[in-house]
Amino acid sequence: MMNNRIYFFLIFTLSCILSNATAAPNILMIAMDDLNDWVSPLGGHPQTITPNFDRLAEQGTRFTNAHCQAPLCGPSRASIFTGLNPATSGIYVHVKDDELKKASEASKNSTLMTHFFKQHGYKTMGAGKLLHMGAGADLLEDYGGYKDFGPKPAERFKYKSENTGTDWGAYPDSDFQMPDYHVASYAVDQLAKTHDKPFFLAVGFNRPHVPWYVPKKWFDKIDLESVETPPYLKDDLADAPAISRIIHTMDPTPSTEWLIENGLWKEMVHAYLACVTFVDHQLGRVLDALESSPYADNTIVVLWSDHGYHLGEKNIVAKMTVYEESTQVPLIFAGPGITEGGTCERPAGLIDMYPTLLELAGLPENPQNDGRSLVPLLSNPETEWNHPALTFWGMNNTAVRTERYRYIRYEDGSEELYDHLNDDNEWHNLANSPDTKSVRDKLSQYIPTDQAPMSSLCSFPWNAYWREKVEAAKNY
Repeated sequence: MMNNRIYFFLIFTLSCILSNATAAPNILMIAMDDLNDWVSPLGGHPQTITPNFDRLAEQGTRFTNAHCQAPLCGPSRASIFTGLNPATSGIYVHVKDDELKKASEASKNSTLMTHFFKQHGYKTMGAGKLLHMGAGADLLEDYGGYKDFGPKPAERFKYKSENTGTDWGAYPDSDFQMPDYHVASYAVDQLAKTHDKPFFLAVGFNRPHVPWYVPKKWFDKIDLESVETPPYLKDDLADAPAISRIIHTMDPTPSTEWLIENGLWKEMVHAYLACVTFVDHQLGRVLDALESSPYADNTIVVLWSDHGYHLGEKNIVAKMTVYEESTQVPLIFAGPGITEGGTCERPAGLIDMYPTLLELAGLPENPQNDGRSLVPLLSNPETEWNHPALTFWGMNNTAVRTERYRYIRYEDGSEELYDHLNDDNEWHNLANSPDTKSVRDKLSQYIPTDQAPMSSLCSFPWNAYWREKVEAAKNY
C-alpha cells in the first residue's frame, strides 16, 4: 500500500512539473517613447541613471545595434504590430490607429501581433501608448487607457513654438499626476491578479517624449552644471546630399545653434535625462510586480523604444532622420530560455520582435511577417548573422545598418556612407569616395527595389517636402 502511495505521489509530482514546464509563457511588452541609446545598458550617455534598465539587461540579452523601421512614432509602431516594413505597407508616416488596417492591401491582410496571440489562446491587455494614439484598431481585449502627454503648465517654460510639443521644466509636483505612473499601476494590478490563460500584457510609457516635464525630484538627481552635452560638429552635414537637408528639416523644433546662443543646451539635456530616470523608476515598479508574482518564472519580457532622438547632434533636436541617433533604440529580451547578461552586437530591427515572440511562445510562424526571429541570437549572441537593419523615411529613402556601416540611399539616388569602426558620430560621409564603391554596391543590394507607394491615409504636414508627398499619395 505504501509503495503504491509513493508511486502515485511521484507520478502526480512529475505531471505537475511537466505541466508547468510546457505551459505557454506569458508576454510582458514594455514600450518607451522617443528613448534613444542614453540608457546605461547601451552606454549612450555617461550621466544617465537607469538602474532598472540595467537590472532587466542583466536578466536577459540586450541588443546594442537595434534599429527602428521608421523614425517616427506612428509608422514605427504600425510596423511593429503589423509585422510589415513601411516599404511593404506604405505606412511611412502617421495614419490613424483605427485606419491602420485600411491603409493598404498589405496592412488589410496583416494580422496584428496581439490579435495573433489572441487567436492562439492568449488574453491581451495593456495601458498607455502602444499604437500612435494608444491602442486603437481593437489592439487589446482590455485597455487601461492613459495615453496622454500631460499634464502641462498654463504657459510653456522654455520653448514657445505652438508647432511642437518641445519644452522642458520641473512639472508637475508629484509622480501621481503623471500618466506613466498610472500605466505602471495598471500593469502592477494585472500582475497581482489570477489569469486563467496565458497573457500578453503591453505597457506603453510616454516619457521621454516631449514635453520634457517631470517632477523636480527627478531633475535633482543630476547636477545641472555637470551635465555633458552630446558630441557636436558644426556643419557636419555639409558633405551630405541636398535631399538629406530637405527631408530632415526640423523648423518647429529648436536647433543646436539656437540652444547654444540662448545658453539652454545643458538645460534641455538635463530635462531629457530627468525624464529617462523617471521612466526607469516606473519600469522598476513593473519589474518588482513581476518578480513578486506567480508569473515570474514563466514570462517573456521585451522592452523597446519606437525610435531614437537627436539631442543636438547634427544641429537637430528631434527624431525623424535616418541617422544613428534617430534610428537606434533599446531592445532587451529576458525570460526563460534567453541568455542572461547577454550583449548582442548583431544588427536587429523592431520588425523582428513579432516573429521572435511567436517562436519564444511556441506559436506557429506568421508567413506575413517581414522580420525574422532573433531566437538564435537570444540563445547565443555571437551567432553569425548576415541580416542588416533597414529604416525607411518615405518611399525610397532607406538606411541600411550593418555591424560596421550605415549606408543611406535617397529617392534621387544620392548616397551617404558612414564607417562606425572609425566614425561613431557619423561625421564623415564616405559615399563620394571611389574607394567605397564595392561597399556601397554590396549594401545597396539589401534595399527593396519595389517599395510600396505612400498610403493615401497618411498625414504628416511637417514641411513642404512631406506635405507634397502626402498630397501626392491622396491623388495617387
